[in-house]
Amino acid sequence: MLPVFSQATCEETLNQAATEFDAGRFYSLPAVLKTCLEGGFTADQRFRAFYLLAQAYLVLDDPIAAEDSYLKLLRENPEFVPNEKSDPIDLVYLSRKFTTRPKFTPHVRIGANLSIPRVIYELNTFSSGVSINRSLKVGIPQLGIGVDWNLSDNWSIGAEVNYAPKIHSETITNIARDDKALITDRSAWLDFPILVKYSDDSGRWRPFGYAGFALNLLLSNSASYTFSDFSPSLGNSIKPAEGPDEDLAYKRNFLNRSLVIGGGVKYKIGKNYIYADARYMIGLSNLTIPEKNYYQADGITLASTVTQYQYTSDFFRLDNLAISVGYVRPIYDPRKIKRPSAKGFLRTLFRPKGKSK
Repeated sequence: MLPVFSQATCEETLNQAATEFDAGRFYSLPAVLKTCLEGGFTADQRFRAFYLLAQAYLVLDDPIAAEDSYLKLLRENPEFVPNEKSDPIDLVYLSRKFTTRPKFTPHVRIGANLSIPRVIYELNTFSSGVSINRSLKVGIPQLGIGVDWNLSDNWSIGAEVNYAPKIHSETITNIARDDKALITDRSAWLDFPILVKYSDDSGRWRPFGYAGFALNLLLSNSASYTFSDFSPSLGNSIKPAEGPDEDLAYKRNFLNRSLVIGGGVKYKIGKNYIYADARYMIGLSNLTIPEKNYYQADGITLASTVTQYQYTSDFFRLDNLAISVGYVRPIYDPRKIKRPSAKGFLRTLFRPKGKSK
């Protein structure tokens, strides 16, 4: 069983190793550091120990051991980048053989959205001209998870799954001169965006932007209707007609498409990030199924939205503006960069078929 050393004792060991290094006794460093490396160093102390060892092995012209020590250094601090002004130049050159860039970066988000219907063709059941006022409603909570596949330090391809409740309403006035209808449409969606992203890779504040395409799956859709009948015969009183929410899902296309543009800023906290994000989804699909618009689910009986509330849906696309905050946890992957040589590439390219190495 390995002995347990205090941090203070191992700090003394590090100081002794630094003294040995400054005195040029490079061969003694592995033995000096061995015990605390096996158990006792903190993460920061391990980083400093491998920093010394990598330099020592470079001086001793042992590139394999130097690379091994530098890789272990990066595992302790994957965000370390040597500086030509403050770090040994040999260590700077060695660092260029390695990368810690995460291959994949997961993130989560929560936020709210505004849905904006864009009418393709306006439909109604009214015999006279009416006035329609559409208003925006906030859909909450919008939840999402995603992962970015990092192609470089700046560029990545992201895939997400987002749950989004979307609400919009319209008020129709001047029905039969004085009547009014209020319709509030509520739907729930799963959005699947695929995004190309660009992000700044330095500093505590890191802006980013992206664009892409999304598939939108409709999970549910219903609407509440209130029809206010102005009745002069009853002393100019108003008789509201209101009933249970009406299911509209069978009148809507289940699979829809959108374009996505957006951006925001990440704020670095330790090795992770929090971020704020704004995105706009431009609906490409008509949500309304024409042949089902006026009928109940059986396709024969007129819907109560028509008979009771004198309402039928427009043909429309649905845009969406979403504001979110989120958390990013990069999965660092310290590794040596593979650089295929031109000679090896040509030898592979022109190798006769059927002949192995």
